[in-house]
Amino acid sequence: MADLVTAAAAGKLDPVYVVASEHPILVDRALAAVRDAAVPGAMRAWNYDVIEGKTTATRVITTCQTLPMMGTHRMVLVRDLAASPADELTGLAAYFDAPSPSTVLFAITSKLDKRMKIYAAAGKKGFLHVLDAPRNAEPWIRAEAQARGVKLAPAAISRLAEAVGADLSRLVLCIDQLALYAGDQAVTADDVDDLVADTRERTVFELTDAIGAADLPRALAAVASLADQRQSGIGVLALLARHVRQLALVHVARSEGVPRPELASRLGVPPFIVDKIIPQSRRYTPAALARATELIATADWALKGFPAPAATGLAADVAASGAAQKTLGRQLGERLVLERLAGAIIASAS
Repeated sequence: MADLVTAAAAGKLDPVYVVASEHPILVDRALAAVRDAAVPGAMRAWNYDVIEGKTTATRVITTCQTLPMMGTHRMVLVRDLAASPADELTGLAAYFDAPSPSTVLFAITSKLDKRMKIYAAAGKKGFLHVLDAPRNAEPWIRAEAQARGVKLAPAAISRLAEAVGADLSRLVLCIDQLALYAGDQAVTADDVDDLVADTRERTVFELTDAIGAADLPRALAAVASLADQRQSGIGVLALLARHVRQLALVHVARSEGVPRPELASRLGVPPFIVDKIIPQSRRYTPAALARATELIATADWALKGFPAPAATGLAADVAASGAAQKTLGRQLGERLVLERLAGAIIASAS
Protein backbone atom coordinates (compact mmCIF):
# COMPACT_ATOMS: atom_id res chain seq x y z
CA MET A 1 0.00 0.00 0.00
CA ALA A 2 2.66 2.52 1.03
CA ASP A 3 4.81 1.71 -2.02
CA LEU A 4 1.88 2.19 -4.40
CA VAL A 5 0.89 5.55 -2.91
CA THR A 6 4.49 6.79 -2.67
CA ALA A 7 5.25 5.87 -6.27
CA ALA A 8 2.07 7.54 -7.53
CA ALA A 9 2.81 10.70 -5.55
CA ALA A 10 6.23 10.79 -7.21
CA GLY A 11 4.58 10.54 -10.63
CA LYS A 12 5.63 6.94 -11.24
CA LEU A 13 2.51 5.40 -12.70
CA ASP A 14 1.87 1.91 -13.99
CA PRO A 15 -0.46 1.51 -16.96
CA VAL A 16 -2.61 -0.95 -15.02
CA TYR A 17 -3.60 -1.40 -11.37
CA VAL A 18 -5.70 -4.37 -10.30
CA VAL A 19 -6.52 -3.77 -6.64
CA ALA A 20 -8.04 -6.16 -4.12
CA SER A 21 -8.70 -5.44 -0.47
CA GLU A 22 -11.18 -6.05 2.34
CA HIS A 23 -10.56 -2.51 3.53
CA PRO A 24 -12.35 0.23 1.55
CA ILE A 25 -10.20 2.95 3.11
CA LEU A 26 -7.03 1.42 1.61
CA VAL A 27 -8.65 1.15 -1.82
CA ASP A 28 -9.90 4.74 -1.63
CA ARG A 29 -6.47 6.07 -0.69
CA ALA A 30 -4.71 4.11 -3.43
CA LEU A 31 -7.29 5.30 -5.96
CA ALA A 32 -6.94 8.93 -4.86
CA ALA A 33 -3.14 8.81 -5.13
CA VAL A 34 -3.18 7.31 -8.63
CA ARG A 35 -6.00 9.56 -9.86
CA ASP A 36 -4.34 12.74 -8.59
CA ALA A 37 -1.11 11.80 -10.37
CA ALA A 38 -2.72 10.63 -13.60
CA VAL A 39 -5.49 13.14 -14.14
CA PRO A 40 -5.51 16.59 -12.49
CA GLY A 41 -8.89 17.66 -11.18
CA ALA A 42 -9.49 20.19 -13.95
CA MET A 43 -9.06 17.49 -16.61
CA ARG A 44 -11.32 14.80 -15.16
CA ALA A 45 -14.40 15.93 -17.05
CA TRP A 46 -12.70 14.77 -20.27
CA ASN A 47 -10.18 12.15 -19.21
CA TYR A 48 -11.74 10.15 -16.40
CA ASP A 49 -14.17 7.30 -17.09
CA VAL A 50 -15.90 5.13 -14.50
CA ILE A 51 -17.33 1.73 -15.44
CA GLU A 52 -19.93 0.47 -12.99
CA GLY A 53 -21.54 -2.95 -12.65
CA LYS A 54 -21.15 -5.78 -15.14
CA THR A 55 -18.82 -5.12 -18.03
CA THR A 56 -16.78 -6.92 -20.67
CA ALA A 57 -13.14 -6.95 -21.66
CA THR A 58 -14.09 -5.38 -24.99
CA ARG A 59 -15.75 -2.40 -23.33
CA VAL A 60 -12.86 -1.85 -20.91
CA ILE A 61 -10.21 -2.12 -23.65
CA THR A 62 -12.12 0.19 -26.02
CA THR A 63 -12.40 2.80 -23.27
CA CYS A 64 -8.72 2.45 -22.41
CA GLN A 65 -7.65 2.90 -26.04
CA THR A 66 -9.45 6.22 -26.34
CA LEU A 67 -6.87 9.00 -26.57
CA PRO A 68 -6.79 11.67 -23.86
CA MET A 69 -8.25 15.09 -24.61
CA MET A 70 -6.06 18.12 -23.90
CA GLY A 71 -3.89 16.12 -21.51
CA THR A 72 -1.15 13.52 -21.35
CA HIS A 73 -3.19 10.79 -19.66
CA ARG A 74 -6.65 9.51 -19.21
CA MET A 75 -7.82 7.19 -16.45
CA VAL A 76 -10.36 4.39 -16.49
CA LEU A 77 -11.82 3.13 -13.21
CA VAL A 78 -13.59 -0.24 -13.12
CA ARG A 79 -15.52 -0.32 -9.86
CA ASP A 80 -15.72 -4.10 -9.42
CA LEU A 81 -14.30 -6.72 -11.75
CA ALA A 82 -15.98 -9.44 -9.69
CA ALA A 83 -19.40 -8.18 -10.81
CA SER A 84 -18.71 -9.53 -14.30
CA PRO A 85 -18.50 -13.20 -15.39
CA ALA A 86 -14.92 -14.48 -15.56
CA ASP A 87 -15.20 -15.43 -19.23
CA GLU A 88 -16.22 -11.87 -20.09
CA LEU A 89 -12.97 -10.54 -18.61
CA THR A 90 -10.47 -13.06 -19.98
CA GLY A 91 -9.57 -10.76 -22.86
CA LEU A 92 -8.07 -8.27 -20.41
CA ALA A 93 -5.11 -10.61 -19.93
CA ALA A 94 -4.03 -9.86 -23.50
CA TYR A 95 -4.41 -6.11 -22.87
CA PHE A 96 -1.98 -6.39 -19.96
CA ASP A 97 0.70 -7.44 -22.46
CA ALA A 98 0.36 -4.20 -24.45
CA PRO A 99 -1.56 -1.59 -22.43
CA SER A 100 -2.20 1.86 -23.82
CA PRO A 101 0.71 4.15 -22.86
CA SER A 102 -1.61 7.12 -22.41
CA THR A 103 -4.19 5.43 -20.15
CA VAL A 104 -4.08 4.32 -16.53
CA LEU A 105 -6.52 1.47 -15.86
CA PHE A 106 -7.49 1.14 -12.19
CA ALA A 107 -9.64 -1.95 -11.65
CA ILE A 108 -10.99 -2.95 -8.24
CA THR A 109 -12.11 -6.44 -7.35
CA SER A 110 -14.13 -7.42 -4.30
CA LYS A 111 -13.23 -11.10 -4.79
CA LEU A 112 -9.75 -12.29 -5.66
CA ASP A 113 -9.11 -15.73 -7.09
CA LYS A 114 -5.51 -15.85 -8.27
CA ARG A 115 -6.27 -18.97 -10.29
CA MET A 116 -8.34 -16.92 -12.73
CA LYS A 117 -6.48 -15.97 -15.89
CA ILE A 118 -7.03 -12.24 -15.50
CA TYR A 119 -5.55 -12.11 -11.98
CA ALA A 120 -2.73 -14.53 -12.79
CA ALA A 121 -1.76 -12.34 -15.76
CA ALA A 122 -1.94 -9.16 -13.64
CA GLY A 123 0.26 -10.78 -11.01
CA LYS A 124 2.92 -11.80 -13.53
CA LYS A 125 3.09 -8.25 -14.87
CA GLY A 126 3.30 -6.70 -11.42
CA PHE A 127 -0.10 -5.03 -11.83
CA LEU A 128 -1.84 -6.89 -8.99
CA HIS A 129 -1.98 -5.12 -5.62
CA VAL A 130 -3.48 -6.86 -2.58
CA LEU A 131 -3.93 -4.25 0.14
CA ASP A 132 -3.94 -5.88 3.57
CA ALA A 133 -4.34 -4.40 7.01
CA PRO A 134 -1.12 -4.22 9.03
CA ARG A 135 -0.43 -7.24 11.22
CA ASN A 136 -0.15 -4.97 14.26
CA ALA A 137 -2.71 -2.17 14.19
CA GLU A 138 -1.02 -0.03 16.85
CA PRO A 139 1.64 1.65 14.63
CA TRP A 140 -1.05 2.32 12.03
CA ILE A 141 -3.31 3.92 14.65
CA ARG A 142 -0.40 6.03 15.92
CA ALA A 143 0.40 7.26 12.40
CA GLU A 144 -3.25 8.06 11.64
CA ALA A 145 -3.57 10.01 14.88
CA GLN A 146 -0.40 11.98 14.20
CA ALA A 147 -1.59 12.81 10.67
CA ARG A 148 -4.78 14.23 12.18
CA GLY A 149 -3.05 16.03 15.03
CA VAL A 150 -4.78 13.81 17.60
CA LYS A 151 -2.97 13.01 20.84
CA LEU A 152 -3.41 9.37 21.83
CA ALA A 153 -1.85 8.01 25.01
CA PRO A 154 -0.01 4.70 24.47
CA ALA A 155 -2.61 2.89 26.58
CA ALA A 156 -5.36 4.41 24.44
CA ILE A 157 -3.71 3.11 21.27
CA SER A 158 -3.50 -0.40 22.69
CA ARG A 159 -7.09 -0.27 23.93
CA LEU A 160 -8.37 0.99 20.58
CA ALA A 161 -6.56 -1.79 18.73
CA GLU A 162 -8.02 -4.35 21.11
CA ALA A 163 -11.56 -2.96 20.93
CA VAL A 164 -11.80 -2.41 17.16
CA GLY A 165 -9.23 -4.82 15.76
CA ALA A 166 -8.19 -4.55 12.11
CA ASP A 167 -11.27 -2.71 10.83
CA LEU A 168 -9.31 0.23 9.45
CA SER A 169 -12.32 2.27 8.36
CA ARG A 170 -13.84 2.05 11.82
CA LEU A 171 -10.49 2.86 13.42
CA VAL A 172 -10.26 6.12 11.48
CA LEU A 173 -13.84 7.00 12.43
CA CYS A 174 -13.09 6.24 16.08
CA ILE A 175 -9.95 8.39 16.06
CA ASP A 176 -11.96 11.33 14.74
CA GLN A 177 -14.70 10.75 17.34
CA LEU A 178 -12.15 10.52 20.14
CA ALA A 179 -10.53 13.76 19.00
CA LEU A 180 -13.87 15.58 19.31
CA TYR A 181 -14.58 13.89 22.63
CA ALA A 182 -11.23 14.72 24.25
CA GLY A 183 -10.77 18.19 22.79
CA ASP A 184 -7.27 19.53 23.43
CA GLN A 185 -6.48 16.80 25.95
CA ALA A 186 -4.67 13.56 25.17
CA VAL A 187 -7.07 10.66 24.58
CA THR A 188 -6.83 8.07 27.38
CA ALA A 189 -7.73 4.41 27.57
CA ASP A 190 -10.75 5.40 29.71
CA ASP A 191 -11.89 7.70 26.88
CA VAL A 192 -11.75 4.73 24.50
CA ASP A 193 -13.81 2.65 26.93
CA ASP A 194 -16.35 5.46 27.36
CA LEU A 195 -16.80 6.16 23.67
CA VAL A 196 -15.80 3.06 21.72
CA ALA A 197 -15.40 -0.13 23.68
CA ASP A 198 -18.18 -2.26 25.07
CA THR A 199 -17.23 -2.62 28.75
CA ARG A 200 -19.02 -5.95 29.10
CA GLU A 201 -17.25 -7.34 26.06
CA ARG A 202 -13.94 -6.07 27.45
CA THR A 203 -14.48 -7.84 30.76
CA VAL A 204 -15.31 -11.15 29.03
CA PHE A 205 -12.08 -10.88 27.08
CA GLU A 206 -10.24 -10.10 30.32
CA LEU A 207 -11.62 -13.40 31.65
CA THR A 208 -10.57 -15.40 28.57
CA ASP A 209 -7.11 -13.81 28.63
CA ALA A 210 -6.73 -14.53 32.35
CA ILE A 211 -7.68 -18.18 31.85
CA GLY A 212 -5.35 -18.36 28.85
CA ALA A 213 -2.57 -17.00 31.05
CA ALA A 214 -3.53 -19.42 33.87
CA ASP A 215 -3.88 -16.40 36.16
CA LEU A 216 -6.52 -17.41 38.71
CA PRO A 217 -6.65 -14.15 40.75
CA ARG A 218 -7.19 -12.12 37.57
CA ALA A 219 -9.80 -14.61 36.33
CA LEU A 220 -11.73 -14.39 39.60
CA ALA A 221 -11.62 -10.59 39.48
CA ALA A 222 -13.05 -10.68 35.93
CA VAL A 223 -15.82 -13.06 37.04
CA ALA A 224 -16.70 -10.69 39.88
CA SER A 225 -16.86 -7.76 37.48
CA LEU A 226 -19.10 -9.71 35.10
CA ALA A 227 -21.40 -10.61 37.98
CA ASP A 228 -21.60 -6.95 39.00
CA GLN A 229 -22.56 -6.07 35.40
CA ARG A 230 -25.25 -8.78 35.47
CA GLN A 231 -23.73 -10.33 32.37
CA SER A 232 -25.36 -13.55 31.19
CA GLY A 233 -23.35 -16.53 32.39
CA ILE A 234 -24.40 -18.57 29.35
CA GLY A 235 -23.15 -15.80 27.07
CA VAL A 236 -19.82 -15.82 28.89
CA LEU A 237 -19.57 -19.59 28.41
CA ALA A 238 -20.11 -19.19 24.66
CA LEU A 239 -17.14 -16.83 24.35
CA LEU A 240 -15.01 -18.95 26.66
CA ALA A 241 -15.78 -22.04 24.57
CA ARG A 242 -14.76 -20.13 21.47
CA HIS A 243 -11.48 -19.15 23.08
CA VAL A 244 -10.70 -22.72 24.16
CA ARG A 245 -11.46 -23.90 20.63
CA GLN A 246 -9.01 -21.32 19.23
CA LEU A 247 -6.30 -22.57 21.58
CA ALA A 248 -6.99 -26.13 20.43
CA LEU A 249 -6.85 -25.05 16.77
CA VAL A 250 -3.34 -23.68 17.35
CA HIS A 251 -2.23 -27.18 18.35
CA VAL A 252 -3.93 -28.65 15.27
CA ALA A 253 -2.35 -26.06 12.99
CA ARG A 254 1.07 -26.68 14.53
CA SER A 255 0.74 -30.43 13.93
CA GLU A 256 -0.21 -29.76 10.30
CA GLY A 257 2.72 -27.40 9.75
CA VAL A 258 0.52 -24.38 9.03
CA PRO A 259 2.74 -21.26 8.64
CA ARG A 260 2.24 -18.61 11.28
CA PRO A 261 1.04 -15.94 8.78
CA GLU A 262 -1.91 -18.22 7.91
CA LEU A 263 -3.00 -18.75 11.52
CA ALA A 264 -5.18 -15.60 11.60
CA SER A 265 -7.45 -16.87 8.83
CA ARG A 266 -7.44 -20.38 10.30
CA LEU A 267 -8.55 -19.04 13.72
CA GLY A 268 -10.85 -16.35 12.37
CA VAL A 269 -9.15 -13.54 14.31
CA PRO A 270 -7.08 -10.43 13.45
CA PRO A 271 -3.32 -11.11 13.16
CA PHE A 272 -2.42 -9.26 16.37
CA ILE A 273 -4.74 -11.55 18.35
CA VAL A 274 -2.70 -14.53 17.15
CA ASP A 275 0.28 -13.07 18.98
CA LYS A 276 -1.70 -13.43 22.25
CA ILE A 277 -3.23 -16.82 21.54
CA ILE A 278 0.00 -18.68 20.66
CA PRO A 279 1.68 -18.21 24.09
CA GLN A 280 -1.61 -19.11 25.79
CA SER A 281 -1.87 -22.35 23.80
CA ARG A 282 1.52 -23.43 25.14
CA ARG A 283 0.13 -23.46 28.69
CA TYR A 284 -2.52 -26.05 27.84
CA THR A 285 -1.98 -29.46 26.28
CA PRO A 286 -4.57 -30.78 23.79
CA ALA A 287 -5.81 -33.12 26.53
CA ALA A 288 -6.22 -30.18 28.93
CA LEU A 289 -8.18 -28.25 26.31
CA ALA A 290 -10.42 -31.24 25.66
CA ARG A 291 -11.09 -31.40 29.41
CA ALA A 292 -11.76 -27.64 29.44
CA THR A 293 -14.39 -28.11 26.71
CA GLU A 294 -16.12 -30.77 28.79
CA LEU A 295 -15.95 -28.55 31.86
CA ILE A 296 -17.61 -25.72 29.93
CA ALA A 297 -20.36 -28.12 28.81
CA THR A 298 -20.83 -29.19 32.44
CA ALA A 299 -21.13 -25.55 33.51
CA ASP A 300 -23.62 -24.89 30.71
CA TRP A 301 -25.85 -27.68 32.00
CA ALA A 302 -25.49 -26.31 35.54
CA LEU A 303 -26.47 -22.76 34.52
CA LYS A 304 -29.53 -24.11 32.74
CA GLY A 305 -30.60 -25.97 35.87
CA PHE A 306 -29.94 -29.48 34.61
CA PRO A 307 -27.64 -32.12 36.09
CA ALA A 308 -24.57 -32.76 33.94
CA PRO A 309 -24.72 -35.96 31.85
CA ALA A 310 -23.26 -38.82 33.87
CA ALA A 311 -20.93 -39.67 31.00
CA THR A 312 -18.85 -36.55 31.61
CA GLY A 313 -17.85 -37.60 35.12
CA LEU A 314 -16.18 -34.22 35.52
CA ALA A 315 -15.98 -31.47 38.10
CA ALA A 316 -18.73 -32.39 40.50
CA ASP A 317 -18.24 -29.05 42.22
CA VAL A 318 -18.91 -27.18 38.96
CA ALA A 319 -22.03 -29.21 38.23
CA ALA A 320 -23.32 -29.08 41.79
CA SER A 321 -22.88 -25.32 41.96
CA GLY A 322 -25.80 -24.95 39.58
CA ALA A 323 -28.10 -25.94 42.41
CA ALA A 324 -26.78 -22.95 44.35
CA GLN A 325 -28.80 -20.68 42.07
CA LYS A 326 -31.95 -21.79 43.86
CA THR A 327 -30.50 -20.69 47.19
CA LEU A 328 -28.30 -17.75 46.25
CA GLY A 329 -30.26 -16.40 43.31
CA ARG A 330 -29.27 -16.20 39.68
CA GLN A 331 -26.52 -13.54 39.99
CA LEU A 332 -24.55 -15.14 42.84
CA GLY A 333 -25.27 -18.65 41.59
CA GLU A 334 -23.85 -17.89 38.13
CA ARG A 335 -20.84 -16.24 39.73
CA LEU A 336 -20.17 -19.39 41.74
CA VAL A 337 -20.40 -21.56 38.62
CA LEU A 338 -18.01 -19.32 36.66
CA GLU A 339 -15.53 -19.09 39.55
CA ARG A 340 -15.37 -22.86 39.94
CA LEU A 341 -15.15 -23.32 36.18
CA ALA A 342 -12.23 -20.89 35.90
CA GLY A 343 -10.46 -22.62 38.77
CA ALA A 344 -10.97 -26.09 37.27
CA ILE A 345 -9.68 -25.06 33.84
CA ILE A 346 -6.65 -23.22 35.21
CA ALA A 347 -5.80 -26.19 37.43
CA SER A 348 -5.27 -28.23 34.25
CA ALA A 349 -2.70 -25.80 32.83
CA SER A 350 0.85 -27.09 32.51
